[in-house]
Amino acid sequence: MKQWAAVLIAGLLSGTGWAQQSSAMAGLSPTLNVSSAVAAPQSNIDLLKKSLQQSSSTVTGVSTAAAPSKPAAGADKSPAKTTSASNTLDMPLEMDGTVKSVQTTVAPASKTASAAKQQVKPTALEKDIENSNALLPASSQQNKEEPSADAAEDASADAELEYAVKMLKKSKEAIQAAGRKIPPPAAQNRPATVPSPHKKFNPSAYRPGVTWVPSKSTHFDIYTQKRSSGISSSNMQMTFESAYQTLRRFIPWMMSGRVRVFVYQDYQSYLRHEPNAKAWTRALAYPTRGEIVVYDEPGKAQELKEVFTHELTHIFTQQFFDSHQTGRIMTPTWLDEGLAVLMEDQAYNGAKGGPWNNDFKTLNFQRDPSTEVASFGSSSMFGSAKKLTSKRSGKPVYLVPFDEFMQEGSLPAAEGQNKTQDWYFQAYAMVRFLLNPAGGGSPSNRMQFEQFTRLLSQGEAVRNPTTGFLQKDSRGKTVYQPYSVEKALGRAYRYNTIANFEDNFWRWADK
Repeated sequence: MKQWAAVLIAGLLSGTGWAQQSSAMAGLSPTLNVSSAVAAPQSNIDLLKKSLQQSSSTVTGVSTAAAPSKPAAGADKSPAKTTSASNTLDMPLEMDGTVKSVQTTVAPASKTASAAKQQVKPTALEKDIENSNALLPASSQQNKEEPSADAAEDASADAELEYAVKMLKKSKEAIQAAGRKIPPPAAQNRPATVPSPHKKFNPSAYRPGVTWVPSKSTHFDIYTQKRSSGISSSNMQMTFESAYQTLRRFIPWMMSGRVRVFVYQDYQSYLRHEPNAKAWTRALAYPTRGEIVVYDEPGKAQELKEVFTHELTHIFTQQFFDSHQTGRIMTPTWLDEGLAVLMEDQAYNGAKGGPWNNDFKTLNFQRDPSTEVASFGSSSMFGSAKKLTSKRSGKPVYLVPFDEFMQEGSLPAAEGQNKTQDWYFQAYAMVRFLLNPAGGGSPSNRMQFEQFTRLLSQGEAVRNPTTGFLQKDSRGKTVYQPYSVEKALGRAYRYNTIANFEDNFWRWADK
């Protein structure tokens, strides 16, 4: 009886404790404070993590083991209860100064997504691909798609290139049919790409992907692309040497050294392998590297001679103006391009002269009305000069004021205004006035033009005003005084200003 009475009393006490706990839970204020034994959580995630550390339970297959935290003073020191269910957590909460344990149930991970993923069946096409791959060796299974993809890309690239070549041919024909052709400007290249003169030249190092056959003429090292089909032009070396002789008649003081020439087998190879090639050109020059690039076109030797003369002029003017081999284009653009166009026209064999000479005789080029009254130093500013024009029929073409035209940015400005041909014509006319005003085979002002170019490129040796001897620097070299364009014009031609040079040009054009 005593034992049963003890059990009954223990049960009543347990029920009373549970009732007090329930009433305390029911009477909780909305705000709950976490026990000071637990670090103040920032979110529900922190509460869950702390509960995991205390219970060392396993949730959804991830085991968490942490050292038990030290309980606060006055707190219940009994170990936290651990339930057998893997989805039940004990969360310690402080209520009325007493730490209570609240059980929280965590829903197990849903298996719907993984089950649905496993139930996805392959399509009939995927089954066919799998069956086909299964019949092949392992190496073939891995690289099966690559050959077909590469073949498709190659076919697409060939088709694009063929279409581009057709369009570029049409563009070239349209430009040639329009009359004057726009020559390509001198191509730029970095100084580091200039071949060393002390090493044996390897053409494949500068133009890979092409088999080159070397040969030599009197003044040129020629590299011809090995032809895959068709026939090549005969006597190309003779054409190159003929262009050399044309320049020798006009600017022999500028000519020096041998020149490398690369000859592609056709127009398509020229466009494919030469990165700076223009669609409407027959040749291209790299002045700082001393190279000319052309392509073979049987039956057009005369056209080749003209454009080759133009590009060869760029080579020699660069070598003349860049005596220190800086690797930069040193010749003034208007002088470089004007002289090249003039030499190209001199290489023409027609009875009426070249196309630029024909334009000079027929084109109604006029002085810009805004410059008819020129700046100080011009004779027209005093009203004594008549209106200066070329007085020809047709739509007038106004030339740019000379001081503006001689600036280095004048060619890009003309290209932006779609006046590239007019720019080249003005450069041709100005250089023709300085070198060969009569337009014949023998230049009448060659000595003055030579002095003008030497003053621009080298300057003038400085003499001691007392003794008359040449001045030397600390290394014993002669000191040279640099010359601007205006100063060189005054020294060689007695044109004291650019405006005076412009006035004399229009008097000459008006004859």
